[in-house]
Amino acid sequence: MAGRSRVIAWGLPIVGLAALMAGSYSVAANRPQRPPESPPRQPVTAPLDDVAADAGSFIGAVGMTEPPGEAMLISAHTGGIVEELFVAVGDRVQAGDPLFRVDSRRARADLAIAQRRVDASRAEVQALRGQIPTRRADVASAEARIESSLAGIESARATLAAAEADLADKLNLVRIAEAVDDPRAISGEERDNRRFAAASAEARVGEAQALVTDAQARLGEAEASLEAARAQLGLLVVADGGDGPDLLAAGARVAEAEASVGQAQTALDLLTMHAPAGATVLQVNLRAGEFAPAKEQTEGLIVLGRPGALHVRAQIDEVDIARFREGARAWASPRGDAGRRLEATLAYIEPMVVPKRQLSGRTSELIDTRVLEVVYEVDAGNDPLYPGQQMDLYIEAEAITASGGQP
Repeated sequence: MAGRSRVIAWGLPIVGLAALMAGSYSVAANRPQRPPESPPRQPVTAPLDDVAADAGSFIGAVGMTEPPGEAMLISAHTGGIVEELFVAVGDRVQAGDPLFRVDSRRARADLAIAQRRVDASRAEVQALRGQIPTRRADVASAEARIESSLAGIESARATLAAAEADLADKLNLVRIAEAVDDPRAISGEERDNRRFAAASAEARVGEAQALVTDAQARLGEAEASLEAARAQLGLLVVADGGDGPDLLAAGARVAEAEASVGQAQTALDLLTMHAPAGATVLQVNLRAGEFAPAKEQTEGLIVLGRPGALHVRAQIDEVDIARFREGARAWASPRGDAGRRLEATLAYIEPMVVPKRQLSGRTSELIDTRVLEVVYEVDAGNDPLYPGQQMDLYIEAEAITASGGQP
């Protein structure tokens, strides 16, 4: 029993140790051998050989290439189906050249209706102006009728005066005949004739009075016609020769219709997007038949870039802003090509410090910081750079001391 306990006490640990050593050897012998791999991109190095590699002697910033004056992101004024696309990537356009047009059928119909309204309102004005000679003729005719009525009144009054004089004469003869008592002097037949003549003269006086009344009535009608004709003419032409109320109202309707045409034409023009400046088409993000939304785009439906040397928009962290100097030398290197170093010339500074937007992808990068955006111009030479390409920018700065301050 004691012998078996000694074997268990010493034998099992020895067997386990041997198994562990055998397993370790097997793992070491069968471990896969991987050849060394090149880094996915060249590591960041000092900007120039004559500049110290110490990061404290320069400011490092991440930048993005862009066309001069930034890329122009073209969106649609009015949403709709793209009716026609006029450009392709790489095309050169001038200011005002059409880029694309959305469905314009309704706008064209509205424009045609507005133009018909203009034609109708202008025809109304012409018709009213054509009535002016007629209205003036009506005034002249009414004035002539007044003159004729006045002459008729004078004639009727003269006739009345003659009839009244004749009546007075006949009545006088009747009185004379009735004053003679001797039947031998004036016969009864003569007396009757004189009475009949007086009655006839009295009738003629009545007729003459009726003629005067009729002539006066015609004069009133002519005066009323003249007032009406003048009122109708006054609606078209005022006393000084200017347009009257009807023509002014018709002219206002013409102006309103013409304004509607301008509004419809503007609505039609807004359906066609034009190039705001001479540029190159960098990107086209729509096709004929697609819907072009009328809202702010994170990327334009068409992206344009002005010609000229590319700019690099770099972000300087707020901790480095105090070390930045406008006249300092600067170099830029494309990502993945650290050995290529391009001279950078300061174009302008955007003085508003903004939240950081461009990220380099480094795990140590701080994203909750604010940056100063500076724009440099770079000359790529024969090796091209492309808009939107990420760049490493180096700006000479005063070295910092170990305590963090400037020497």
